[in-house]
Amino acid sequence: MLERRKFLGLSVLAFGVVTAPVNLSAVNFRETKPNLWKATKVDDAIKELFGTTTATKGKIKLKAPDIAENGAVIPVSFETDLKASKIAVFQDANPESAVAVFDISDNAIIDYGIRIKMAETGTVTVVAQENGKLYKVSKLVKVTIGGCGG
Repeated sequence: MLERRKFLGLSVLAFGVVTAPVNLSAVNFRETKPNLWKATKVDDAIKELFGTTTATKGKIKLKAPDIAENGAVIPVSFETDLKASKIAVFQDANPESAVAVFDISDNAIIDYGIRIKMAETGTVTVVAQENGKLYKVSKLVKVTIGGCGG
């Protein structure tokens, strides 16, 4: 007779094997694009990552609070129907502008939510790349308590 814990462990293992993604990969942008993470201006970071700052506004829905009472945990979410190959999040309130970069696999549903830190009031910008063309959206977030030690 199988003990309950062993049964549960085997069930979880079997479920994990069945549902594990087949093509899981990651790019370490800190190694491949080190200047991206040193850029202090959003446009410099966008240019370092995408090679240009020319972008069409729109086609991305960005949600972030108008006022964040705590800059340490600001919820930011974004979604788009674009067939983007890469999406990046930037902000202009901290010394380094780049927040996150996502390589998007084919046929992915782009509906992401993250939490970011902002030391002060600033603008959050999301940029998506589809077939070499950039799309972006931005939103001002007023921070009332600093998130980086304030």
